[in-house]
Amino acid sequence: MLKNEQMDREVERLIAALNEDDADRIYQSLHPGIVTREEFDESYETIRKIWEKSYIHTKKLNAINTQKALGNTGNSHLCEAQYYVYTPDKFYTINISYLSDDNGEGVGGVYLKEGAEPMQISGSFTTASENSVLQWAILIHAALSYLLIIITIVDILRNRPRLFGLWLVVVLAFFSFLLQRAPNTYVSLGVNWFIMSSFKIYNNGSWVLIFAIPAGAVFYWCQRRRLLDRKSEQSNDSKKVP
Repeated sequence: MLKNEQMDREVERLIAALNEDDADRIYQSLHPGIVTREEFDESYETIRKIWEKSYIHTKKLNAINTQKALGNTGNSHLCEAQYYVYTPDKFYTINISYLSDDNGEGVGGVYLKEGAEPMQISGSFTTASENSVLQWAILIHAALSYLLIIITIVDILRNRPRLFGLWLVVVLAFFSFLLQRAPNTYVSLGVNWFIMSSFKIYNNGSWVLIFAIPAGAVFYWCQRRRLLDRKSEQSNDSKKVP
């Protein structure tokens, strides 16, 4: 998970100021001279119409980028971050930057819009304490599936049956079932590579169930004896050739 304590503090200060409709506090946090007060007031009117006051929120750092510049005119450091912010009634995306140079330091810019990707609240190894018994069972199935694939690849490389290169591709195939509710229901069946079984639940009430069977690996083990017998026969025939 992405983490940046400085940008976390800046976005929390921004949210607190928005909740209080405190334009002065936001303006004072800006990098010196980056915008005039008139320019700021015009931009702030757009932001305040979007934000709905809420003292309960959850945030997630989605992306971060840092840039450093060294030059004859001075040094600068720019950090840009994108946050998803979730309140009980609204989801937001906040892009915020922080600039530090020879003229000072402060927020370089803020962009706020409604909407954000839903936040996963359970269904993965990173949400261990929130997972249900069913979610853990599916995750264990996923782990065992990939363990079977690893064992199968080792067996293929060790025994090298006919067309073993093709078999290395085949064993990576999964037969998958997908059931999604976000918010409409969607069902899909298919063959995929490198897919992982999971049952993920998100904070907007949507969920996605993926159940994948390592069909390629299972098929290999069903055919393994025949493949190795054929390899042995071909080896014996080659030894008989004068």
